[in-house]
Amino acid sequence: MKYARFYAGLAVLCLLVGSAYAVAKLVPAAVDEKMCNGCGKCLDRCPEGAISFNDKGLAEVDQDKCTGCGKCTKACPFEAVTISGSS
Repeated sequence: MKYARFYAGLAVLCLLVGSAYAVAKLVPAAVDEKMCNGCGKCLDRCPEGAISFNDKGLAEVDQDKCTGCGKCTKACPFEAVTISGSS
């Protein structure tokens, strides 16, 4: 029982971290085709390989692979890639 409080705190921390990941996973990136010019900077920056080019030569996001990390949004010079709910 000496470490009960420690383990309880650790369990709460694990739940919070897991919940944060789950929330991010629920908010994948999206590409505005009107603003995308197909430069590929977002594609190079995505650590999950979730971005590819469609038949128009524009970026598109694989919603199943995207973790919502936001690296692609920072890489896009045209602000064509966004994370839903972010400004």
